[in-house]
Amino acid sequence: MFDEILSQFTLPRVVDVVSVGSGLINATYRVTTDGGDYVLQKLHDVIPDAAASDMQAVTSFLAMHHRLVPMLTPTVTGAPFVRAADGSRWRVYPWIAGKIVDAVENVDMARSAGMLVGDMHRLLATFDYTPKGSIPHFHDTAFILDELRSVRAELPADVAAIADDIITTLPSVIINDGPTQIIHGDLKISNILFDENNHAVGVIDFDTLLVHHTEVDMGDALRSWCNRTTEDDPHAVFSMEIFDAVIEGYASHHPQPLLRQEGSRYLRGAKQITLELAARFLVDVVRDNYFGYDTSKYPNRRSANIARAIGQHHYRRLAGLRLG
Repeated sequence: MFDEILSQFTLPRVVDVVSVGSGLINATYRVTTDGGDYVLQKLHDVIPDAAASDMQAVTSFLAMHHRLVPMLTPTVTGAPFVRAADGSRWRVYPWIAGKIVDAVENVDMARSAGMLVGDMHRLLATFDYTPKGSIPHFHDTAFILDELRSVRAELPADVAAIADDIITTLPSVIINDGPTQIIHGDLKISNILFDENNHAVGVIDFDTLLVHHTEVDMGDALRSWCNRTTEDDPHAVFSMEIFDAVIEGYASHHPQPLLRQEGSRYLRGAKQITLELAARFLVDVVRDNYFGYDTSKYPNRRSANIARAIGQHHYRRLAGLRLG
């Protein structure tokens, strides 16, 4: 299949294709050619076709401002992706030099990542563009709550109580006031590129662009970056030291000086997204059709989603300590 797909892009001679990354949505491969390396990604069915045009527009804007982002390689017909014979969609972009990590190692790394996102949000606030390919109801927390309510009766007993707590708790922390702008939508730490000195240098995976509150974007980042274990760990630890470093870095590169005094709003965003993600895992326990999982660790998607929902539910309590 790779020959069929890659032949539709103007690339140097392909030497090898290997699977890389740990993403839960898109399958990602590294393509080695005589003229350098490329990323090949199979897009998840949930991602609309128009998301590719959104990615082109936003990454072109950021690249124009000399920010390191993936720039799509067009097909031989100029399209942003190809559709294979089986209906799957594939895109290609040049491999970007940088290190991908699964966890923030220290406060300096956290501060650098915060600075990078603050700078990106500052630039995107000036970009007059409305994404047309946003995933329906992505980060639509109220909708996701309704989805959880609709499957509550079908959940296994060991997570039904977690669903009840989310249904009770989440409405009070949803951020629905204040300005909105284009946000990345999926700022987990593995979507931040670092150099050899652990300085954040770029952002990847622009599939989830939408107009929303920056606190939601940062909430997702903080949920990922402040976790000292893994998202399926029932004893996950939220680091307030990492949180403070991220907010310090973010505020230093964002145009609103009051951000330094508004850390609690970003902590609230972290709690919102943590509970939202737990709800999404629980919905997928029943529907069993969305999230990828580690087949060496779990026998099926449902067991992986149960573990992740339990881990995120525990974790949100730690993220809410300063909220009172």
